[in-house]
Amino acid sequence: MLHNVFNPVRRRLLRSLSAGLFNHGLGDLLARQQLAAADATRRCEARNVLVIYEEGGISQMDSWDPKPDAPVDHRSPFAPIPTTVPGTFFSALMPQLAQHAHRLSVVRSMTSTRVAGHIEGCLEFMKGYRFDAPLFQGSELRSHRFPDIGSVVTDQLGSERVELPGYILCPGANLPNHVGNSGFLPKSCAPWKLGTRSLGEDVAAPGWRVKSLDPLPGLHSERLRQRESLLSGLDAGESGRTAIVAALRHNYERAFDLLTSPQVQQAFSFDSEKPETLDRYGRDHRGMCYLLGRKLIEADVRFVTVTVIQPSELVGRRNNGEPNGAFLNWDHHEGIYRNGPCGGPQSMVNGERYGLPHPVMMPSLDRSLSALLEDMDQRGLLAETLVCFITEMGRTPRLNKWQGRDHWARAMSVAFAGAGVPGGQVIGETDREAADVISQPYTPYDYAETIYRKLGIDTDRRLTLPDGRPVEFTDGGSPISELFA
Repeated sequence: MLHNVFNPVRRRLLRSLSAGLFNHGLGDLLARQQLAAADATRRCEARNVLVIYEEGGISQMDSWDPKPDAPVDHRSPFAPIPTTVPGTFFSALMPQLAQHAHRLSVVRSMTSTRVAGHIEGCLEFMKGYRFDAPLFQGSELRSHRFPDIGSVVTDQLGSERVELPGYILCPGANLPNHVGNSGFLPKSCAPWKLGTRSLGEDVAAPGWRVKSLDPLPGLHSERLRQRESLLSGLDAGESGRTAIVAALRHNYERAFDLLTSPQVQQAFSFDSEKPETLDRYGRDHRGMCYLLGRKLIEADVRFVTVTVIQPSELVGRRNNGEPNGAFLNWDHHEGIYRNGPCGGPQSMVNGERYGLPHPVMMPSLDRSLSALLEDMDQRGLLAETLVCFITEMGRTPRLNKWQGRDHWARAMSVAFAGAGVPGGQVIGETDREAADVISQPYTPYDYAETIYRKLGIDTDRRLTLPDGRPVEFTDGGSPISELFA
C-alpha cells in the first residue's frame, strides 16, 4: 500500500532533478550526519574543501618548480621570478601567484600513478586509491569501484547546506565526469555534475545556467506547492509516523528546496557579483569556473571540485578532431612554448595539438587562482576552507622532437592553502631537471589522507563495504605532515 501511495509522486518529482540526486541511501546518510555531529572531539581544521583540478598535466618547471640549471636544450625559456617568500621562486609565467606565495604550501615532490596516463592519474587523485587496486578495479578504468574523496567526505560528514548536495563538480568536464562516482557508497553521496558537455561548456556565456535545475515542462512552482501540500496531508495519517516515510519526506523537502530556494539559485548566478570581482577573476570560462567554486563554498557546500577545459571557440579555434581544432587542456606533447601547428603526430590526426601552449594558457590560470586566494581570504573563507590545486601528472624534463613535453609521473607539483596550512613553504625537492624526487616524496594517497585529516575524519576507523568487510580510507596513505601547523 505504501508503494502505491507514494511511488507515482516520487517518480514524477525526481525526474525533474538530475538523475541520481537524492534518489536513495538517504536514511543511511542522515544517520551518518547525526554521528558526525555527535563526534565533537575530533581535531578539525577545515570545514570545506575546494579542489582546483586543471586537467592534462601542467609542466612542473613551467609553474611551481622552475629549473634554471636544466640542460639548455630542454630548460624552460621562462626564468624563475622571486615571490613574497625570500628564497622561493616560481615560473615567470606566474607573476600574480608569486605575490601570494606567503599563502601557499607548494609540494614539489608529489609523484603520480606508476602508469603516466591521464585517466590513471585522475582516478588516483579523485579517489586516493591505485587505479588498478584489485579490490576495486572495474571492467574499465572509469568503473573503478572505490568512491571519490568527495563522496567519502559526504558519507562521513553530510552537508552543511540541506538544500544542496555535499559534493559538487563544477561545471564538470572530461576525465572527472567520466571517473567520478560514489563507488560502493549510496548514490546520495555521488557528485552532482553541473555541466552537460563532456569537453566543457562556457560558464562565462550569457545565460549560462545549471540546466538540471530547470523543471520539466508544466512543472511550475504552483504545481510543486500542490504536491508538497499533498505530501503534508499524507504525512498526517498513520503512515506518516513510520521511519521510511520520514526519510522520504526529508528527500522531498530537499528536492523542493533545490528547485525553489532563492539561496540555491543565487549560488549559481553571477548577477550579484560586483563588476570589479568579475574583472579580477576574469570574464572568461576559467575565471567564472573559479568564481563558481568560491560561490559554492560560500553556500556551505562541503566538497567542491572545479574542473576546467577552455571551450575552443573562446580562443578562435575549432573543436578537437576538426581541422585546426584544439582540445584546450594542458596535454602539450607538441610545441609547449609555441602557438600554432607543429607538424607532430597530434597535428596529423587532429589538425592541431591538444592544447594551446603554456604561455597562452598560464596567464588566465595565474589571474584566476590569485583572484580566488585573495577573494576567499578577504571574505574569511580561507580560514576554514582547504584549497587544493592539482593536475594529474607532470611533464617530461626533456623536450621531445616536436618541442613538447610528454607524460611524466615521477615528479610533479601541487599546491595547498587555507584551513591551517602553513603558508610560505616549499615541501620536497626534485633534481636539477625536475625529473625525480630527491626528498620528501608524496603520493595521491597521501593527498587524500591529508584531506580527511584536515576535515577531522578519523581514518583510523574503516569504511564498510556492502558485504560488511572493512576497508581503508586510502591506499596506504599518510597525511602530508608539513601541511599541519
